[in-house]
Amino acid sequence: MGEKNGRMDEAERLVGEHYADVLRYCRRHAPAGLAEDAAQETFLRFVRARSRYRERGRARAYLVTIARNVCADMARDRASSWAELPETLPGGGDPGEADDRRDLTSALARLPRAQREALELRYGEGLTVGEVGAALGMSRFAAARALSSALEALRADLDVSTGK
Repeated sequence: MGEKNGRMDEAERLVGEHYADVLRYCRRHAPAGLAEDAAQETFLRFVRARSRYRERGRARAYLVTIARNVCADMARDRASSWAELPETLPGGGDPGEADDRRDLTSALARLPRAQREALELRYGEGLTVGEVGAALGMSRFAAARALSSALEALRADLDVSTGK
C-alpha cells in the first residue's frame, strides 16, 4: 500500500508542478474549446502509464510529448488541422513593435510544421534539443538540424543580419 500511495503522491506533485505548462501547450494545439480536456487527458495517460515511466530527464518534456500526442489524436478525431499561430498577438505597446510581431508571426506560419514545433518546444517550452527530438519522434541530430534550418529561414524571411 505504501508504494501505491508514494506513486500517487508523486503523480499529484507532477500535476501541481506541470499542469500550467501542459495547459498552455494544449491551448495552442488542441482543437478549439478542448484545451482543458486535452490537458486532463495528458495527465490521465501519464497516470495510466506511470508504472512504465522511468525518470530519465525532466518530467515536463515527457508530459509535453504526451500532450502533443493527445492534441494530435483530438485533431484527427475531429478531422481538423493543427491550430495555426494566431493572426494577431495581444498586448499594446509601440505600433512598430506590433508590426514586428505580425512579421514574425507570419514568418513562423510559413515554416514547415516540424520546424515551427521544434522552435516552440525549444524556445517556448524550454526543452533541450534532445527533449525536442524525443517529443517530435526524431533524433537529437535531426532536431538540431530542424532548429538550425528554422532559425536560418526566419533570418532570411525577416532579412535579419547576423553580423557575420
